[in-house]
Amino acid sequence: MKFNPLYSWHQIQAFFTFEWENSLFLYGLIWPFIVYFIKYLRQRGNKPRLELSLSVPLRQNRISLFLSYVPMLIQVLCISSVIIVAAGPYRVIKHQKKQVEGIDIALALDISSSMQTRDISPSRLETAKTMGKEFIRQRSHDPISLIAFAGAPYLASPITTDTAFLLHQLQQLQTNQIVEEGTALGDALGMCINQIRDSENPKKISILISDGNNTAGNLDPVTSAELAKNFNIKVYTIAVGSLQPSADPVDESTLREIATITKGKFFRATNGQALQQIFQEIDKMEASVVKTVTWEEHISLSYLFAEIALVLFFIGLWVRFSWIGNSLED
Repeated sequence: MKFNPLYSWHQIQAFFTFEWENSLFLYGLIWPFIVYFIKYLRQRGNKPRLELSLSVPLRQNRISLFLSYVPMLIQVLCISSVIIVAAGPYRVIKHQKKQVEGIDIALALDISSSMQTRDISPSRLETAKTMGKEFIRQRSHDPISLIAFAGAPYLASPITTDTAFLLHQLQQLQTNQIVEEGTALGDALGMCINQIRDSENPKKISILISDGNNTAGNLDPVTSAELAKNFNIKVYTIAVGSLQPSADPVDESTLREIATITKGKFFRATNGQALQQIFQEIDKMEASVVKTVTWEEHISLSYLFAEIALVLFFIGLWVRFSWIGNSLED
């Protein structure tokens, strides 16, 4: 294994980034060095001297001189490690997480035959689908349920955050998918309520897109609106269709009443751009809240220096009582 000096330098730098539980203990790190330096000076001054006259100067072996300081160095490092353990080193790791407080949404789209009217290009249905897809993309963090309806409601997608699935299901909606003709606004809203009423999320809305009055179904739209109000579900209704005379005129009355009862809002979309603006307005009024949660994780490193101190202690004992210790004393 090759020695990497850059890695070692990073390790040394990391030491100075530690946090300390008892930082005052770090001042004690200087004392082992002072004590052993004083001890070294005393031993050097007290050594007996023997003066000899030799023709060739006697040189001390440098290796043995270096090894003579090894026991002292091990003791200094061992004591320093114990002091660091007492100081309580730990590393701080910061974590950050984004939490989205979304809104449960039930999106109901009228796919009755009247939605094929081309007073809005290319048709009421295709325009609603295009703008609906854009809305779903913008609400990728929100659970959304997709309901299609004509003379009866059809659950195209249960409540989910799977944007790709929702977009696929919305794209597949056609007027011939439901056999029952008519516009069952009450039943459609009832299915919307069933999809989101049991959610623990306090924020729940339904968006009802249609072009006509209630002409089918078993549940009265006003009754459905009262139920939505009881479950704290705000309903936004959108009437799709041009203001120009048409064979399938738009009836706003029932949609307005539903929005009023549930304290939602009624919109009239006379073209694709208007429908896009309506979805943008709903998006602003019912915006998801994104919160950034930050927390710190403290990882204690005392055990690491305790292990180092223990290893150095046993190495010191081994050096002292082995033949190496005896040779160093000689």
